[in-house]
Amino acid sequence: MAMTEQWAEWCSRFLDLPQDSFPQDINILQQRYVEETQQRDRFNQYADKMHYPQFREKLLQISDEKTKYADRIAEAIVALGGKLPRVPELRSTDENSWQQLMIALDDENRSADHLAEQLRGIQSGIPDIVKLLQDISEQQKQHRGEVREMLMRSDPFAFSLA
Repeated sequence: MAMTEQWAEWCSRFLDLPQDSFPQDINILQQRYVEETQQRDRFNQYADKMHYPQFREKLLQISDEKTKYADRIAEAIVALGGKLPRVPELRSTDENSWQQLMIALDDENRSADHLAEQLRGIQSGIPDIVKLLQDISEQQKQHRGEVREMLMRSDPFAFSLA
Protein backbone atom coordinates (compact mmCIF):
# COMPACT_ATOMS: atom_id res chain seq x y z
CA MET A 1 0.00 0.00 0.00
CA ALA A 2 1.47 3.36 -1.03
CA MET A 3 2.16 6.01 1.60
CA THR A 4 -0.53 8.34 0.18
CA GLU A 5 -3.10 5.55 0.32
CA GLN A 6 -2.14 4.86 3.93
CA TRP A 7 -2.47 8.56 4.72
CA ALA A 8 -5.93 8.73 3.12
CA GLU A 9 -7.03 5.63 5.01
CA TRP A 10 -5.66 7.01 8.30
CA CYS A 11 -7.44 10.37 7.74
CA SER A 12 -10.65 8.55 7.00
CA ARG A 13 -10.47 6.46 10.17
CA PHE A 14 -9.28 9.36 12.34
CA LEU A 15 -12.07 11.65 11.18
CA ASP A 16 -14.60 8.79 11.16
CA LEU A 17 -15.35 9.42 7.48
CA PRO A 18 -16.35 6.92 4.86
CA GLN A 19 -13.36 6.05 2.66
CA ASP A 20 -15.53 6.43 -0.46
CA SER A 21 -15.89 10.20 0.10
CA PHE A 22 -12.27 10.77 -0.95
CA PRO A 23 -12.65 9.98 -4.68
CA GLN A 24 -15.26 12.73 -5.08
CA ASP A 25 -13.16 15.15 -3.05
CA ILE A 26 -10.08 14.29 -5.11
CA ASN A 27 -12.08 14.86 -8.31
CA ILE A 28 -13.23 18.28 -7.06
CA LEU A 29 -9.68 19.23 -6.05
CA GLN A 30 -8.36 18.07 -9.42
CA GLN A 31 -10.92 20.27 -11.21
CA ARG A 32 -9.98 23.23 -8.99
CA TYR A 33 -6.26 22.55 -9.62
CA VAL A 34 -6.80 22.70 -13.39
CA GLU A 35 -8.84 25.92 -13.10
CA GLU A 36 -6.33 27.68 -10.85
CA THR A 37 -3.41 26.61 -13.04
CA GLN A 38 -5.11 27.72 -16.26
CA GLN A 39 -6.09 31.04 -14.71
CA ARG A 40 -2.50 31.53 -13.57
CA ASP A 41 -1.26 30.89 -17.09
CA ARG A 42 -3.88 33.22 -18.55
CA PHE A 43 -2.96 36.04 -16.15
CA ASN A 44 0.70 35.57 -17.11
CA GLN A 45 -0.21 35.81 -20.81
CA TYR A 46 -2.23 38.94 -20.21
CA ALA A 47 0.51 40.51 -18.12
CA ASP A 48 3.02 39.95 -20.92
CA LYS A 49 0.84 41.92 -23.34
CA MET A 50 -0.52 44.52 -20.91
CA HIS A 51 -0.01 48.12 -22.00
CA TYR A 52 -0.12 49.66 -18.53
CA PRO A 53 2.83 48.69 -16.25
CA GLN A 54 0.77 48.99 -13.05
CA PHE A 55 -1.80 46.59 -14.50
CA ARG A 56 0.98 44.23 -15.56
CA GLU A 57 2.27 44.16 -11.98
CA LYS A 58 -1.22 43.53 -10.58
CA LEU A 59 -1.86 40.68 -13.03
CA LEU A 60 1.47 39.08 -12.10
CA GLN A 61 0.57 39.41 -8.42
CA ILE A 62 -2.76 37.67 -9.05
CA SER A 63 -0.88 34.98 -10.99
CA ASP A 64 1.46 34.43 -8.04
CA GLU A 65 -1.51 34.03 -5.70
CA LYS A 66 -3.07 31.51 -8.07
CA THR A 67 0.22 29.59 -8.11
CA LYS A 68 0.25 29.39 -4.31
CA TYR A 69 -3.31 28.06 -4.25
CA ALA A 70 -2.59 25.57 -7.03
CA ASP A 71 0.39 24.30 -5.01
CA ARG A 72 -1.73 23.90 -1.88
CA ILE A 73 -4.41 22.08 -3.88
CA ALA A 74 -1.74 19.78 -5.35
CA GLU A 75 -0.56 18.92 -1.83
CA ALA A 76 -4.13 18.11 -0.78
CA ILE A 77 -4.69 15.89 -3.82
CA VAL A 78 -1.54 13.90 -3.11
CA ALA A 79 -2.35 13.69 0.63
CA LEU A 80 -5.72 12.12 -0.22
CA GLY A 81 -4.05 9.58 -2.50
CA GLY A 82 -4.86 11.23 -5.83
CA LYS A 83 -2.74 12.13 -8.81
CA LEU A 84 -2.29 15.57 -10.31
CA PRO A 85 -4.31 15.99 -13.49
CA ARG A 86 -2.85 17.08 -16.79
CA VAL A 87 -3.49 20.77 -17.39
CA PRO A 88 -4.28 21.59 -21.01
CA GLU A 89 -2.19 24.42 -22.38
CA LEU A 90 -3.90 27.66 -23.25
CA ARG A 91 -3.40 29.07 -26.68
CA SER A 92 -2.30 32.62 -27.11
CA THR A 93 -4.93 35.17 -28.04
CA ASP A 94 -4.81 38.45 -29.93
CA GLU A 95 -7.20 40.53 -27.82
CA ASN A 96 -6.29 44.03 -26.75
CA SER A 97 -5.66 44.85 -23.08
CA TRP A 98 -9.24 45.84 -22.37
CA GLN A 99 -10.61 42.67 -23.98
CA GLN A 100 -8.13 40.57 -22.01
CA LEU A 101 -9.27 42.16 -18.76
CA MET A 102 -12.89 41.53 -19.73
CA ILE A 103 -12.11 37.86 -20.42
CA ALA A 104 -10.22 37.63 -17.11
CA LEU A 105 -13.23 39.03 -15.24
CA ASP A 106 -15.58 36.61 -17.02
CA ASP A 107 -13.25 33.71 -16.16
CA GLU A 108 -13.09 34.75 -12.51
CA ASN A 109 -16.89 35.02 -12.34
CA ARG A 110 -17.36 31.61 -13.95
CA SER A 111 -14.71 30.09 -11.69
CA ALA A 112 -16.36 31.61 -8.60
CA ASP A 113 -19.68 30.02 -9.58
CA HIS A 114 -17.97 26.68 -10.12
CA LEU A 115 -16.13 26.98 -6.80
CA ALA A 116 -19.42 27.49 -4.96
CA GLU A 117 -20.67 24.21 -6.49
CA GLN A 118 -17.42 22.51 -5.56
CA LEU A 119 -17.71 23.67 -1.94
CA ARG A 120 -21.18 22.16 -1.76
CA GLY A 121 -19.84 18.92 -3.24
CA ILE A 122 -17.01 18.36 -0.76
CA GLN A 123 -18.06 15.32 1.25
CA SER A 124 -15.10 14.45 3.41
CA GLY A 125 -15.59 17.35 5.76
CA ILE A 126 -11.82 17.63 6.23
CA PRO A 127 -11.55 21.13 7.66
CA ASP A 128 -8.26 21.93 5.90
CA ILE A 129 -9.75 21.24 2.47
CA VAL A 130 -12.93 23.19 3.17
CA LYS A 131 -10.84 26.08 4.54
CA LEU A 132 -8.58 26.03 1.50
CA LEU A 133 -11.54 26.29 -0.88
CA GLN A 134 -13.10 29.03 1.24
CA ASP A 135 -9.81 30.95 1.16
CA ILE A 136 -9.73 30.64 -2.62
CA SER A 137 -13.31 31.92 -2.77
CA GLU A 138 -12.40 34.99 -0.72
CA GLN A 139 -9.34 35.62 -2.86
CA GLN A 140 -11.46 35.37 -6.02
CA LYS A 141 -13.75 38.11 -4.72
CA GLN A 142 -10.74 40.34 -4.29
CA HIS A 143 -9.39 39.44 -7.73
CA ARG A 144 -12.71 40.21 -9.39
CA GLY A 145 -12.72 43.64 -7.76
CA GLU A 146 -9.16 44.33 -8.85
CA VAL A 147 -9.79 43.28 -12.44
CA ARG A 148 -13.04 45.29 -12.50
CA GLU A 149 -11.13 48.36 -11.31
CA MET A 150 -8.47 47.88 -14.00
CA LEU A 151 -11.22 47.58 -16.60
CA MET A 152 -12.82 50.81 -15.51
CA ARG A 153 -9.50 52.65 -15.47
CA SER A 154 -8.50 51.41 -18.90
CA ASP A 155 -11.75 52.35 -20.67
CA PRO A 156 -13.03 55.90 -20.16
CA PHE A 157 -16.54 54.84 -21.18
CA ALA A 158 -16.70 52.12 -18.53
CA PHE A 159 -17.64 54.62 -15.83
CA SER A 160 -20.94 55.21 -17.58
CA LEU A 161 -21.65 51.48 -17.33
CA ALA A 162 -21.04 51.23 -13.58
